[in-house]
Amino acid sequence: MRYFFKEGAALEAGKVIDLDPEDLKHAHRVLRLRGGSTVVIADGQGTAFQGIVEEMSPEKGSVRLIGTPLPSVESPRRIILLQGLARGEKMDLIVRQAVELGVVQIVPVITGRSIPRFSRSQEEGRLKRWRSIVRAAAKQCRRAALPGISPICNFEDALELPGGQRALVPWEGEKERALDQFLKQQPPEGQEAVFIFIGPEGGFSASEISALTAAGASTVHLGPRILRTETAAAVTIALVQAAWGDLGVSGK
Repeated sequence: MRYFFKEGAALEAGKVIDLDPEDLKHAHRVLRLRGGSTVVIADGQGTAFQGIVEEMSPEKGSVRLIGTPLPSVESPRRIILLQGLARGEKMDLIVRQAVELGVVQIVPVITGRSIPRFSRSQEEGRLKRWRSIVRAAAKQCRRAALPGISPICNFEDALELPGGQRALVPWEGEKERALDQFLKQQPPEGQEAVFIFIGPEGGFSASEISALTAAGASTVHLGPRILRTETAAAVTIALVQAAWGDLGVSGK
């Protein structure tokens, strides 16, 4: 079933929703939807309805919502990924996989070893690209809530974001505490968020690790192998979701 977002719309059964121009072009020219086709419309905030296409032309695509809101597929665990900037396609892959695995926010972070450095116009272009990837990935995995992409953040500012919530840092220099040990203890009641700091290609520097731990983050290791930054991000999110969220959990 085809999936579309209508951000900011108040969705309810019986309401007619007009597709946005970009979605209309795709629905009409590529998907070749016609009147009577069944689709899903989501508001980007967590609500989605099935709908029946009432009109489909190059100028207009309208969908009448039916039934009741679809069940949520959002994780009970709010995962925020603070990702050291990686080069080009690696960052694209990290964003896509993070959305598929259920994160609610992605914060690109400039660290001492981050290779990309963007001008203001380049940053705006990258953010636009990443938000497009978020939208496409959310459609693919049927998420009604669109994860956020924050503006590129300095490392010092990123340290303040957890605000006392649980935060972890996979680090090759950690030799004793494995991630599974960190995850054995469920977070306290009401503490739904967990912040995951992932270093760029060259990893975090020793001074950055010191700053992270001083801010309350816990360093962990992911096993005996050194992982690429894009692999480390996906593995860490997946393991957190399996232990504290809804990945691979019966009845979810």
